[in-house]
Amino acid sequence: AGLACGETTGPVAALCATRHGAEACADRAEYGPGDFVRVRVRNASAATLYLDGCATKIVGKTSRSVPFEAVYDPSLRCGQNATQADIVAAMSELAPGETRQETLQLAPFAFQGFYRVNLWILDAAGALIAPDPAVTGTFRVSPSAS
Repeated sequence: AGLACGETTGPVAALCATRHGAEACADRAEYGPGDFVRVRVRNASAATLYLDGCATKIVGKTSRSVPFEAVYDPSLRCGQNATQADIVAAMSELAPGETRQETLQLAPFAFQGFYRVNLWILDAAGALIAPDPAVTGTFRVSPSAS
């Protein structure tokens, strides 16, 4: 299956979301603990986007009624003492219409529930453009999906 949103060969539209000019699509509706989640990110805006390589994160919850976590934390991938220079060095530039794939791994002990991927969008200097992340659509994690 491809990673194009809205096409019959890709994920269903619910696996895609567009926020802050970034369209992000998970490649499957269901995963098992330890699986790799492949996310296609497309710049749907007319301006260059900068994806934060330090704080991209899979977040989960056990109930649909609970909000997803949306806490910006560049130390996740860039270390405890991540500086602005570290953030800029780790960010990816995405020209209008350009796509890229991110691959993240679910923890081997991931709980059963609802998940999405938070992708933080920056300006060229490495500062957040919004207090909330761009996100994929929601997908499930189930032990039987492995």
